Amino acid sequence: MKGPARASGRGSLLKFVPPEEVKNVRGSLDLWEYVEKVMPVVKEVKARGLEAVKKYNKAFDNYEGCVSLSQEDFASYSKESLVSLFEEVLEQLSAFHKQTAPKDSAFSSKGVRAVTLWRPVERLGAYVPGGLYPYPSTALMTAGVAKALGVKEVTVATPPKFATSEVMASAFLASKVDSVLAAGGAHGVSALAYVAGAHKVVGPGGPYVQAAKLLVSVDVPIDMIAGPTELAVIADSSADPEEVAYDMLAQAEHGPTSFALLVSTDEGLVLEVEKRVKGEEVEGGLYATVVRDLEEAKRLVSELAPEHVSVYAETYEPPVAGAASFKAPSPFLDYSAGPNHVLPTSGWAKARGPLGPVDFMRWTTLVEVFPEAADLLKLAAELARLEGMKYHAKAIEYKLSKIL
Repeated sequence: MKGPARASGRGSLLKFVPPEEVKNVRGSLDLWEYVEKVMPVVKEVKARGLEAVKKYNKAFDNYEGCVSLSQEDFASYSKESLVSLFEEVLEQLSAFHKQTAPKDSAFSSKGVRAVTLWRPVERLGAYVPGGLYPYPSTALMTAGVAKALGVKEVTVATPPKFATSEVMASAFLASKVDSVLAAGGAHGVSALAYVAGAHKVVGPGGPYVQAAKLLVSVDVPIDMIAGPTELAVIADSSADPEEVAYDMLAQAEHGPTSFALLVSTDEGLVLEVEKRVKGEEVEGGLYATVVRDLEEAKRLVSELAPEHVSVYAETYEPPVAGAASFKAPSPFLDYSAGPNHVLPTSGWAKARGPLGPVDFMRWTTLVEVFPEAADLLKLAAELARLEGMKYHAKAIEYKLSKIL
Protein backbone atom coordinates (compact mmCIF):
# COMPACT_ATOMS: atom_id res chain seq x y z
CA MET A 1 0.00 0.00 0.00
CA LYS A 2 1.32 3.41 -0.88
CA GLY A 3 0.94 6.57 1.19
CA PRO A 4 -1.73 9.14 0.27
CA ALA A 5 -0.72 10.67 -3.04
CA ARG A 6 -1.66 14.23 -2.15
CA ALA A 7 -0.46 17.23 -0.24
CA SER A 8 -1.78 18.04 3.20
CA GLY A 9 -4.94 20.11 3.27
CA ARG A 10 -4.95 23.80 4.16
CA GLY A 11 -4.47 24.26 7.87
CA SER A 12 -3.13 20.75 8.36
CA LEU A 13 0.03 20.26 10.38
CA LEU A 14 0.54 16.74 9.07
CA LYS A 15 2.85 16.34 6.09
CA PHE A 16 2.53 13.13 4.09
CA VAL A 17 5.74 11.50 2.90
CA PRO A 18 6.30 8.31 0.89
CA PRO A 19 8.07 5.49 2.76
CA GLU A 20 11.30 6.02 0.85
CA GLU A 21 11.52 9.59 2.18
CA VAL A 22 11.05 8.76 5.86
CA LYS A 23 14.81 9.00 6.36
CA ASN A 24 14.60 12.73 5.53
CA VAL A 25 12.17 13.78 8.28
CA ARG A 26 15.05 14.47 10.65
CA GLY A 27 15.76 17.50 8.50
CA SER A 28 19.01 19.19 7.59
CA LEU A 29 20.24 20.05 11.07
CA ASP A 30 24.03 20.10 10.81
CA LEU A 31 25.59 19.87 14.24
CA TRP A 32 28.99 20.77 12.80
CA GLU A 33 27.67 24.27 12.06
CA TYR A 34 26.79 24.68 15.72
CA VAL A 35 30.18 23.31 16.77
CA GLU A 36 31.81 26.16 14.86
CA LYS A 37 29.44 28.71 16.43
CA VAL A 38 30.01 27.65 20.04
CA MET A 39 33.74 26.90 19.82
CA PRO A 40 34.80 30.45 20.85
CA VAL A 41 32.46 30.27 23.85
CA VAL A 42 33.80 26.91 25.01
CA LYS A 43 37.40 28.01 24.55
CA GLU A 44 36.89 31.22 26.50
CA VAL A 45 35.19 29.47 29.42
CA LYS A 46 38.01 26.94 29.48
CA ALA A 47 40.59 29.74 29.56
CA ARG A 48 38.87 32.30 31.81
CA GLY A 49 36.50 30.22 33.92
CA LEU A 50 33.78 31.96 35.89
CA GLU A 51 34.55 35.41 34.46
CA ALA A 52 33.74 34.15 30.96
CA VAL A 53 30.53 32.51 32.23
CA LYS A 54 29.43 35.84 33.70
CA LYS A 55 30.23 37.57 30.42
CA TYR A 56 28.04 35.21 28.41
CA ASN A 57 25.26 35.30 31.00
CA LYS A 58 25.13 39.06 30.42
CA ALA A 59 25.37 38.74 26.64
CA PHE A 60 22.83 35.95 26.12
CA ASP A 61 20.46 36.23 29.09
CA ASN A 62 20.99 39.79 30.33
CA TYR A 63 21.75 38.27 33.74
CA GLU A 64 24.31 39.72 36.12
CA GLY A 65 23.31 37.92 39.31
CA CYS A 66 25.00 35.19 41.29
CA VAL A 67 26.21 32.25 39.19
CA SER A 68 27.05 29.69 41.89
CA LEU A 69 24.19 28.55 44.12
CA SER A 70 24.49 26.25 47.14
CA GLN A 71 21.99 23.85 48.70
CA GLU A 72 21.10 26.56 51.21
CA ASP A 73 20.35 28.95 48.36
CA PHE A 74 17.92 26.78 46.44
CA ALA A 75 16.42 25.34 49.64
CA SER A 76 15.26 28.86 50.47
CA TYR A 77 13.40 29.10 47.15
CA SER A 78 11.77 25.66 47.33
CA LYS A 79 8.20 24.68 48.17
CA GLU A 80 7.55 21.73 50.47
CA SER A 81 4.62 20.31 48.49
CA LEU A 82 6.68 20.36 45.26
CA VAL A 83 9.64 18.72 46.98
CA SER A 84 7.30 15.93 48.14
CA LEU A 85 5.90 15.52 44.62
CA PHE A 86 9.38 15.23 43.12
CA GLU A 87 10.53 12.82 45.83
CA GLU A 88 7.59 10.54 44.99
CA VAL A 89 8.57 10.53 41.31
CA LEU A 90 12.18 9.85 42.28
CA GLU A 91 11.14 6.74 44.19
CA GLN A 92 10.06 5.12 40.92
CA LEU A 93 13.01 6.45 38.91
CA SER A 94 15.52 5.33 41.54
CA ALA A 95 13.96 1.88 41.90
CA PHE A 96 14.19 1.26 38.14
CA HIS A 97 17.76 2.49 37.81
CA LYS A 98 19.00 0.60 40.87
CA GLN A 99 17.38 -2.59 39.55
CA THR A 100 19.19 -2.23 36.21
CA ALA A 101 22.56 -1.11 37.60
CA PRO A 102 25.53 -3.34 36.65
CA LYS A 103 26.97 -5.54 39.38
CA ASP A 104 30.55 -6.54 40.15
CA SER A 105 31.53 -9.79 38.44
CA ALA A 106 34.40 -12.27 38.49
CA PHE A 107 35.88 -14.52 35.79
CA SER A 108 38.29 -17.42 36.28
CA SER A 109 39.88 -19.44 33.50
CA LYS A 110 43.23 -21.13 32.78
CA GLY A 111 45.02 -19.58 35.73
CA VAL A 112 43.63 -16.07 35.34
CA ARG A 113 41.18 -14.44 37.70
CA ALA A 114 39.66 -11.18 36.37
CA VAL A 115 37.24 -9.05 38.36
CA THR A 116 35.12 -6.20 36.99
CA LEU A 117 34.32 -3.53 39.57
CA TRP A 118 31.60 -0.87 39.14
CA ARG A 119 31.76 2.34 41.17
CA PRO A 120 29.84 5.65 40.95
CA VAL A 121 31.45 8.61 39.22
CA GLU A 122 32.87 10.93 41.89
CA ARG A 123 31.77 14.27 40.41
CA LEU A 124 28.99 14.65 37.83
CA GLY A 125 27.84 17.66 35.83
CA ALA A 126 24.19 17.62 34.70
CA TYR A 127 22.79 20.07 32.18
CA VAL A 128 19.10 20.87 32.68
CA PRO A 129 17.66 22.90 29.78
CA GLY A 130 14.96 25.54 29.95
CA GLY A 131 12.94 27.19 27.21
CA LEU A 132 9.60 28.83 27.76
CA TYR A 133 9.16 26.65 30.83
CA PRO A 134 11.46 24.93 33.33
CA TYR A 135 12.19 21.18 33.17
CA PRO A 136 12.22 19.81 36.72
CA SER A 137 11.80 16.30 35.32
CA THR A 138 15.26 16.53 33.73
CA ALA A 139 16.78 17.45 37.09
CA LEU A 140 15.23 14.27 38.52
CA MET A 141 16.33 12.11 35.57
CA THR A 142 19.93 13.31 35.72
CA ALA A 143 20.94 14.66 39.13
CA GLY A 144 18.31 12.80 41.14
CA VAL A 145 19.09 9.41 39.63
CA ALA A 146 22.84 10.04 39.90
CA LYS A 147 22.62 10.74 43.63
CA ALA A 148 20.41 7.68 44.12
CA LEU A 149 23.12 5.57 42.48
CA GLY A 150 25.79 6.93 44.82
CA VAL A 151 27.42 9.76 42.87
CA LYS A 152 29.17 11.81 45.55
CA GLU A 153 28.91 15.31 44.06
CA VAL A 154 26.47 16.61 41.45
CA THR A 155 26.47 20.10 39.96
CA VAL A 156 23.61 21.24 37.72
CA ALA A 157 23.83 23.98 35.09
CA THR A 158 20.55 25.55 34.01
CA PRO A 159 19.49 28.92 32.47
CA PRO A 160 19.49 31.79 35.00
CA LYS A 161 15.79 32.60 34.64
CA PHE A 162 14.94 29.18 36.14
CA ALA A 163 17.85 28.59 38.52
CA THR A 164 16.05 30.13 41.49
CA SER A 165 12.47 29.43 40.45
CA GLU A 166 10.29 27.67 42.99
CA VAL A 167 9.79 24.66 40.72
CA MET A 168 13.45 24.11 39.88
CA ALA A 169 14.69 24.84 43.41
CA SER A 170 12.28 22.19 44.69
CA ALA A 171 13.52 19.70 42.09
CA PHE A 172 17.15 20.41 43.04
CA LEU A 173 16.37 19.90 46.70
CA ALA A 174 14.48 16.65 46.09
CA SER A 175 17.36 15.44 43.89
CA LYS A 176 19.94 16.25 46.58
CA VAL A 177 21.89 18.44 44.14
CA ASP A 178 25.10 19.77 45.71
CA SER A 179 25.39 23.01 43.73
CA VAL A 180 23.82 24.85 40.81
CA LEU A 181 25.41 27.03 38.14
CA ALA A 182 23.00 29.65 36.82
CA ALA A 183 24.23 29.40 33.25
CA GLY A 184 22.53 27.99 30.17
CA GLY A 185 23.50 26.99 26.67
CA ALA A 186 27.06 26.40 25.54
CA HIS A 187 28.61 28.40 28.37
CA GLY A 188 26.56 26.44 30.91
CA VAL A 189 27.86 23.14 29.55
CA SER A 190 31.38 24.55 29.49
CA ALA A 191 31.02 25.71 33.11
CA LEU A 192 30.23 22.14 34.18
CA ALA A 193 33.43 20.93 32.56
CA TYR A 194 35.83 23.77 33.37
CA VAL A 195 34.40 25.59 36.41
CA ALA A 196 32.74 22.80 38.37
CA GLY A 197 35.42 20.31 37.30
CA ALA A 198 32.93 17.54 36.54
CA HIS A 199 34.34 14.13 35.75
CA LYS A 200 31.49 13.61 33.28
CA VAL A 201 28.80 15.81 31.72
CA VAL A 202 25.30 14.51 30.93
CA GLY A 203 21.97 15.94 29.88
CA PRO A 204 19.71 16.89 26.98
CA GLY A 205 19.37 20.14 25.10
CA GLY A 206 19.19 21.85 21.73
CA PRO A 207 21.90 21.96 19.08
CA TYR A 208 24.00 24.63 20.84
CA VAL A 209 24.09 22.50 23.99
CA GLN A 210 24.92 19.30 22.13
CA ALA A 211 27.65 21.03 20.12
CA ALA A 212 29.20 22.30 23.34
CA LYS A 213 29.07 18.80 24.81
CA LEU A 214 30.93 17.47 21.79
CA LEU A 215 33.64 20.09 22.26
CA VAL A 216 34.13 19.61 26.01
CA SER A 217 34.32 15.83 25.43
CA VAL A 218 37.92 16.43 24.37
CA ASP A 219 38.59 16.96 28.10
CA VAL A 220 35.61 15.45 29.91
CA PRO A 221 33.51 12.40 28.94
CA ILE A 222 29.88 12.99 27.97
CA ASP A 223 26.86 10.73 27.73
CA MET A 224 25.54 11.12 24.16
CA ILE A 225 23.93 13.45 21.64
CA ALA A 226 20.57 14.02 23.35
CA GLY A 227 18.43 16.49 21.43
CA PRO A 228 16.45 17.77 19.62
CA THR A 229 13.39 15.58 20.31
CA GLU A 230 12.37 12.79 17.92
CA LEU A 231 9.33 10.46 17.87
CA ALA A 232 8.11 7.72 15.58
CA VAL A 233 4.69 6.16 16.11
CA ILE A 234 3.96 2.70 14.70
CA ALA A 235 0.21 2.11 14.47
CA ASP A 236 -2.27 -0.25 12.82
CA SER A 237 -6.04 -0.06 12.41
CA SER A 238 -6.59 -0.90 16.09
CA ALA A 239 -5.02 2.37 17.25
CA ASP A 240 -7.02 5.23 18.75
CA PRO A 241 -6.39 8.23 16.44
CA GLU A 242 -6.85 10.73 19.26
CA GLU A 243 -4.27 8.93 21.42
CA VAL A 244 -1.83 8.87 18.51
CA ALA A 245 -2.44 12.56 17.76
CA TYR A 246 -1.76 13.64 21.34
CA ASP A 247 1.40 11.54 21.49
CA MET A 248 2.73 13.18 18.33
CA LEU A 249 1.76 16.70 19.39
CA ALA A 250 3.44 16.15 22.76
CA GLN A 251 6.87 15.56 21.25
CA ALA A 252 6.48 18.15 18.49
CA GLU A 253 5.84 20.88 21.07
CA HIS A 254 9.49 20.73 22.13
CA GLY A 255 10.46 23.16 19.37
CA PRO A 256 11.08 23.77 15.66
CA THR A 257 13.91 21.23 15.34
CA SER A 258 11.80 18.39 16.78
CA PHE A 259 9.69 15.95 14.76
CA ALA A 260 7.00 13.31 15.19
CA LEU A 261 6.43 10.69 12.49
CA LEU A 262 3.42 8.37 12.14
CA VAL A 263 4.12 5.08 10.32
CA SER A 264 0.86 3.23 9.85
CA THR A 265 -0.54 0.24 8.00
CA ASP A 266 -3.93 1.96 7.80
CA GLU A 267 -4.54 5.03 5.65
CA GLY A 268 -7.86 5.66 7.38
CA LEU A 269 -6.10 6.04 10.71
CA VAL A 270 -3.66 8.55 9.22
CA LEU A 271 -6.52 10.64 7.89
CA GLU A 272 -8.24 10.57 11.29
CA VAL A 273 -5.03 11.69 12.98
CA GLU A 274 -4.74 14.49 10.43
CA LYS A 275 -8.20 15.75 11.42
CA ARG A 276 -7.25 15.78 15.09
CA VAL A 277 -4.01 17.71 14.73
CA LYS A 278 -5.51 20.28 12.37
CA GLY A 279 -5.52 23.71 13.95
CA GLU A 280 -3.24 22.75 16.83
CA GLU A 281 -0.16 24.85 17.53
CA VAL A 282 3.22 23.14 17.74
CA GLU A 283 6.55 24.22 16.29
CA GLY A 284 7.94 20.78 15.49
CA GLY A 285 7.28 18.87 12.28
CA LEU A 286 4.48 16.30 12.02
CA TYR A 287 4.80 13.62 9.33
CA ALA A 288 2.94 10.49 8.25
CA THR A 289 3.49 7.60 5.88
CA VAL A 290 1.52 4.46 5.06
CA VAL A 291 3.26 1.09 4.73
CA ARG A 292 2.30 -2.44 3.65
CA ASP A 293 2.68 -4.13 7.03
CA LEU A 294 4.18 -3.83 10.51
CA GLU A 295 7.40 -5.47 9.35
CA GLU A 296 7.99 -2.62 6.90
CA ALA A 297 7.11 -0.14 9.64
CA LYS A 298 9.67 -1.68 11.95
CA ARG A 299 12.33 -1.60 9.20
CA LEU A 300 11.76 2.07 8.36
CA VAL A 301 11.75 3.16 11.98
CA SER A 302 14.84 1.10 12.78
CA GLU A 303 16.72 2.76 9.91
CA LEU A 304 15.72 6.15 11.31
CA ALA A 305 16.56 5.08 14.91
CA PRO A 306 14.70 7.91 16.66
CA GLU A 307 14.91 8.58 20.39
CA HIS A 308 11.22 7.79 21.10
CA VAL A 309 9.03 5.10 19.53
CA SER A 310 5.39 4.54 20.52
CA VAL A 311 3.70 1.37 19.30
CA TYR A 312 -0.09 1.23 18.99
CA ALA A 313 -0.60 -2.13 17.28
CA GLU A 314 -1.95 -5.60 18.00
CA THR A 315 1.46 -7.19 17.59
CA TYR A 316 4.57 -5.80 19.15
CA GLU A 317 8.19 -6.22 18.24
CA PRO A 318 10.28 -3.17 19.12
CA PRO A 319 12.33 -1.44 16.44
CA VAL A 320 15.71 0.19 16.98
CA ALA A 321 15.02 3.19 19.21
CA GLY A 322 16.28 5.04 22.24
CA ALA A 323 13.17 4.02 24.16
CA ALA A 324 9.93 2.36 23.10
CA SER A 325 6.50 2.23 24.70
CA PHE A 326 3.67 -0.18 23.89
CA LYS A 327 0.17 1.31 23.91
CA ALA A 328 1.38 4.02 26.28
CA PRO A 329 2.07 7.67 25.43
CA SER A 330 5.72 8.62 25.14
CA PRO A 331 5.27 11.52 27.62
CA PHE A 332 4.65 8.93 30.37
CA LEU A 333 8.26 7.79 29.84
CA ASP A 334 9.28 11.44 30.03
CA TYR A 335 8.09 11.74 33.59
CA SER A 336 7.37 8.90 35.98
CA ALA A 337 7.35 5.44 34.36
CA GLY A 338 10.86 4.64 35.58
CA PRO A 339 13.21 4.61 32.57
CA ASN A 340 15.15 7.74 31.74
CA HIS A 341 13.92 10.45 29.38
CA VAL A 342 17.42 11.53 28.34
CA LEU A 343 17.63 9.65 25.05
CA PRO A 344 19.97 9.32 22.06
CA THR A 345 19.08 11.38 19.00
CA SER A 346 20.62 11.90 15.54
CA GLY A 347 20.65 8.13 14.97
CA TRP A 348 22.72 7.38 18.07
CA ALA A 349 20.03 4.88 19.10
CA LYS A 350 21.62 2.47 16.62
CA ALA A 351 24.40 1.98 19.16
CA ARG A 352 23.06 2.95 22.60
CA GLY A 353 19.92 3.43 24.69
CA PRO A 354 18.64 5.88 27.31
CA LEU A 355 20.73 7.51 29.99
CA GLY A 356 21.13 4.79 32.57
CA PRO A 357 23.17 3.46 35.48
CA VAL A 358 26.24 2.83 33.33
CA ASP A 359 26.36 6.57 32.53
CA PHE A 360 26.72 7.43 36.20
CA MET A 361 29.36 4.80 36.88
CA ARG A 362 32.94 3.96 36.03
CA TRP A 363 34.33 0.47 35.86
CA THR A 364 37.69 -1.18 36.04
CA THR A 365 39.08 -4.69 35.74
CA LEU A 366 41.58 -6.31 38.09
CA VAL A 367 43.62 -9.29 36.92
CA GLU A 368 45.46 -11.83 39.06
CA VAL A 369 47.75 -14.49 37.56
CA PHE A 370 48.42 -18.00 38.89
CA PRO A 371 50.91 -20.71 37.75
CA GLU A 372 48.19 -22.35 35.67
CA ALA A 373 48.33 -19.31 33.36
CA ALA A 374 51.72 -20.36 31.91
CA ASP A 375 50.29 -21.24 28.51
CA LEU A 376 48.45 -17.90 28.25
CA LEU A 377 51.64 -16.03 29.23
CA LYS A 378 53.54 -17.84 26.47
CA LEU A 379 50.86 -16.79 23.97
CA ALA A 380 51.08 -13.20 25.19
CA ALA A 381 54.87 -13.14 24.81
CA GLU A 382 54.58 -14.51 21.28
CA LEU A 383 52.07 -11.82 20.32
CA ALA A 384 54.34 -9.13 21.78
CA ARG A 385 57.27 -10.36 19.66
CA LEU A 386 55.08 -10.36 16.55
CA GLU A 387 54.25 -6.72 17.20
CA GLY A 388 57.87 -5.76 17.75
CA MET A 389 57.31 -4.94 21.44
CA LYS A 390 60.56 -6.23 22.91
CA TYR A 391 60.01 -5.06 26.46
CA HIS A 392 56.39 -6.17 26.49
CA ALA A 393 57.71 -9.65 25.73
CA LYS A 394 60.49 -9.44 28.31
CA ALA A 395 58.08 -8.35 31.06
CA ILE A 396 55.76 -11.26 30.31
CA GLU A 397 58.62 -13.78 30.02
CA TYR A 398 60.08 -12.64 33.32
CA LYS A 399 56.75 -13.25 35.03
CA LEU A 400 56.58 -16.64 33.33
CA SER A 401 60.01 -17.55 34.69
CA LYS A 402 58.88 -16.72 38.23
CA ILE A 403 55.78 -18.90 38.23
CA LEU A 404 57.23 -21.98 36.50
